[in-house]
Amino acid sequence: MAVLQLGINLFNENGGLIAVLKFSLACGLLGLVGWTIVSPLLGAWVRAKQMYKIPCTNCRFFTNDYRLKCTMNPYAANTEAAIDCSDYMSD
Repeated sequence: MAVLQLGINLFNENGGLIAVLKFSLACGLLGLVGWTIVSPLLGAWVRAKQMYKIPCTNCRFFTNDYRLKCTMNPYAANTEAAIDCSDYMSD
């Protein structure tokens, strides 16, 4: 019973404890919202950096035609598999 009375006294007499709990909850909620917004942006940034490494558009064998993008490696053209293409020749 003494523990219950102590808890009641803390919440009644000391409003600072409740304020600290509310502040902590608000900061945690803002942190989650911020992470929800920032996380996809970081993922898109990493993906864009990876896609800029694809050299196909500067290659001699790239046709820029949707039916046959590359005469040497048509299945790897404009994909991540073309980053280290052994048949790459710049124009």
